[in-house]
Amino acid sequence: MESRLFDQSWNVKNRENIKTRLKETEYDVIVIGAGITGAGVAREGAMRGLKIALVDMQDFAAGTSSRSSKLAHGGIRYLSHGEMDLVKEATTERNWMQAHIPHLIRPIPFLFVNWEGGKYNERSIKSAVKIYDFLSDKDQEFKNYKQHQWYSAEEVLELEPKIKKEGNKGGAVYYDCNVDDARLTIETLKEAVIRGADIINYCEAVDYSIEDGKITGVKCKDREDGEEFEIKGTLVVNATGIWSDDLLNVYPDEVPEPLIRPTKGVHLTYKREDVGNEMATIITSITDERAFFVLPRGDYTIIGTTDTDYNDDLANPYCNKDDADYLIKSVRYYFPDAKLEYKDYLLETYAGIRPLVKEKGKSESDVSRKHVIFFNENGLLTIAGGKLTTWRAMAEDLFNEVEEKNIFPDIEREKGFSKQKFAIALEKDDWEEKRKEYNINIDDKVADHLYMQYGLGALEILKLIEENPDLKDPIVDENEFIKAEVLYSLRYEITPHLIDVFCRRTEMSLFINHKKQFEAAKTVADIMAEEYSWNDAKKEQEIQQYIDYVKKTVEFV
Repeated sequence: MESRLFDQSWNVKNRENIKTRLKETEYDVIVIGAGITGAGVAREGAMRGLKIALVDMQDFAAGTSSRSSKLAHGGIRYLSHGEMDLVKEATTERNWMQAHIPHLIRPIPFLFVNWEGGKYNERSIKSAVKIYDFLSDKDQEFKNYKQHQWYSAEEVLELEPKIKKEGNKGGAVYYDCNVDDARLTIETLKEAVIRGADIINYCEAVDYSIEDGKITGVKCKDREDGEEFEIKGTLVVNATGIWSDDLLNVYPDEVPEPLIRPTKGVHLTYKREDVGNEMATIITSITDERAFFVLPRGDYTIIGTTDTDYNDDLANPYCNKDDADYLIKSVRYYFPDAKLEYKDYLLETYAGIRPLVKEKGKSESDVSRKHVIFFNENGLLTIAGGKLTTWRAMAEDLFNEVEEKNIFPDIEREKGFSKQKFAIALEKDDWEEKRKEYNINIDDKVADHLYMQYGLGALEILKLIEENPDLKDPIVDENEFIKAEVLYSLRYEITPHLIDVFCRRTEMSLFINHKKQFEAAKTVADIMAEEYSWNDAKKEQEIQQYIDYVKKTVEFV
């Protein structure tokens, strides 16, 4: 399996060959949607020996799965909603990923302070973290990184010196994990690819093929060259998240009202030194008492998220000034010395849409993150809802439904079968040992960045640098991103566009200052032009497309 990770068969130069297979192969399962849910379904099906095809009208993870809070977590706030089963499922899923994708699922401490007069008191906080850890670890093979601990007010200030002093009555520290959500999606797709799945982006499912009232395939349009073709398969899975209703509306009589309630969540990124946080901190909004996070990511901080109903363009949500002001107002209150002025300190913003399953009478923040799975009369299997952390469990539940229908023989597996180590996984000690084999002098922070993002792929990146030492050059100063990781994504992942590199293959769109994005875009476009033989006009078009996106993310600045 490991050898197939780096055979360069899943890239833009081989895209036509993948399309040819999609046209000529009779598949067991065709998955529509290459967010984390669709990726998980493709991996689960391929692991059960099924022949899988997957298409997406955008880039991989271009919807919700690249626009989250970047957390693999159980969702401690769901305890107050009484959703114990959801929290247990999510924490146990977090734990196995932490064990089997250790470079990518990274434990971080979360501070939960008991503020005088606040929404949560000492008793409720202690109960929450105790239950959270209990649900996570009881009778589980994989355990959380560390158990929670309570700290006095003085100790809280030692842990988080820049946090507000007044009203601090102590707090708990518990553990969850951060993750690059888009990278998790890409690596999950690769898990399916190395098991024989055919997966392609920028290929839109425009209609179904139907015989005798049953769906027998998908009619597609390649959005890169306009070609239309058909993919034949036994079962079609709608895993399109916020677009689920679009695929269901072909049969409106069966779905009389929309399934999905889209809500927008925005995030802001700053340098961590400007915010002043040492760890992840739960912030209770001083506007409406809704909880959100101040999250450390190396030298940076992510602030978010909001949660508001959304009825605009699903593919292109953006943060506006009201969104940003809502978050900043409360962060200023709890971190009074923070430098948060948009013009001088804000790096970037991003916005995403949650595919929540509608529940009558509930506010945006109270809608559950549970998932639903159902067949319609024509055989379309839809999976909707859920959360980033529970992608594997959702896929397992889907194939349990498939088993009950007896659609395929010999696919039954024991519960938890797919909790297997990723082929890309690499332990930190192994990385430190193996990187010594390369005569490459790179900064330790760059090395840590490469390990955490790419795991075993970081060793391939070192090989690229060995072949061309110029590839260790930074994309821009003051960031850890280097040229070699861009070339890695072009060689080993289908990455047609400049915006794909910045927003999905790396986190450059988040952590490079918006004022330096044009410089970064030109550098990356040069690499892509050489690899893909772009002419000057194509290169300028790609740069402009990305810069237009950047401008919209900071339009209010």
